Amino acid sequence: MLRTFYKLYLTLIASILLAVFVVVPGMQYMLIPRLTPSDANDLRSTMYILRDMLSVQDEAKREKALDEVQPTLTMVRFDLLDRSSVVLTDDQQRRLDLGYAVDIDTPGTILLAIPPSHQLLRTRDLQAPGASSLFRVVAWTVVVAMLLGGLFFWLRSHWRDLEILREAAQRFGDGQLHVRSGLSARSSVAPLATRFDSMASRIQTLVSTQSEMINAISHELRTPIARFGFALALLKSARDEGERRRHIAAMSDDMAELDQLVSELLSYGALGQPGRDPEYCQVDIAEFIDSVIGSLALEMEARDIHCRVTILPTGAMAPIDPKRSARALINIVRNAMRYGRSQINITVTMTGEMLVIHVDDDGIGVPEADRKSIFEPFHRLDRSRDRSTGGFGLGLAIVRRAITSQGGSVEVDDSPTGGARFTLRLPVSTDVESTANTKAK
Repeated sequence: MLRTFYKLYLTLIASILLAVFVVVPGMQYMLIPRLTPSDANDLRSTMYILRDMLSVQDEAKREKALDEVQPTLTMVRFDLLDRSSVVLTDDQQRRLDLGYAVDIDTPGTILLAIPPSHQLLRTRDLQAPGASSLFRVVAWTVVVAMLLGGLFFWLRSHWRDLEILREAAQRFGDGQLHVRSGLSARSSVAPLATRFDSMASRIQTLVSTQSEMINAISHELRTPIARFGFALALLKSARDEGERRRHIAAMSDDMAELDQLVSELLSYGALGQPGRDPEYCQVDIAEFIDSVIGSLALEMEARDIHCRVTILPTGAMAPIDPKRSARALINIVRNAMRYGRSQINITVTMTGEMLVIHVDDDGIGVPEADRKSIFEPFHRLDRSRDRSTGGFGLGLAIVRRAITSQGGSVEVDDSPTGGARFTLRLPVSTDVESTANTKAK
């Protein structure tokens, strides 16, 4: 906003300077009369007549006599002054002594000596009838017009840019979510336009993501609901108790699947809610990893999977959000259990201002073409369409949202053990650490 006011001040100053140094002098040149050679000769003749008239008067009466004849001289004003009050050259002094009218440096000023005294007759100013009043009226009118003109040009750019922004907002409100202001960075409303464009981009992304989520959720819900309805129909036509129990068990499985889907949807949505910032605190990394592995111990034992953990340096502490970080790591380890064969390696290192967690498995790995898309909601690889291994496609999306909400990143690569390596990076900078210490107090 300061730039806008600076432009206003500069516009007003430029208008005033233009009026004072260009317009007013030009008007003076056009409206105030100038002496032509003929006018100068006539003026000198008038001065000689006045000199002859005043020279026979006493010095005390000359001023009154000049005032009496002054009204008849409409084009010029005269006054009397002492010769000693004027700085003259030797040549000018000599010419005055000889009785000649002398031009001095002040434009339009002529001096003539009145003998036998030291008084001089001087032309005071030139004035055409009515010129003074006309000049003042026109001069003020032009100055005001210049100021208003400057304000108009200053306001015109604001009005034009605001009109463009208003039209963009109107079209955006009508549902054209791709509309942007398109104003340049030099515009006076550039900060407002930038914020509008940023807001519009976020809203467009949110609406697009919401539409995709709704479509994906509808697709995911359709299958278990259809199976549930089919099992219910079979249950009604069951002939014996054993058949009814099988159908009830199938319906229970469908209900559990729906419950798991809703739970993951709630987790994914909660991580993306605005205003829910990470809750940092100082965490002992060894205890944190041990608690995550402990919560998955029974699942690993059932699948006959062994997990090896390496933490460098030992006794490391880091300011992280334990809940979000644990949810992300649990999903990564479960993903490794789902696609690995028998071994999972977890390596934790502290490098500079970054906590790095590698999770390696000995499974089938992730094709390079799918390494970015697997973190999108409801994305599953072709080989994981079976929900016994593929899940709903929300696990890795939750991982990315939980890590990026803390300013970190997640990526997948080839593992030295032959499968996939998922790498979680969490910042442990001074700002994050101070926030964690403050909350801990």
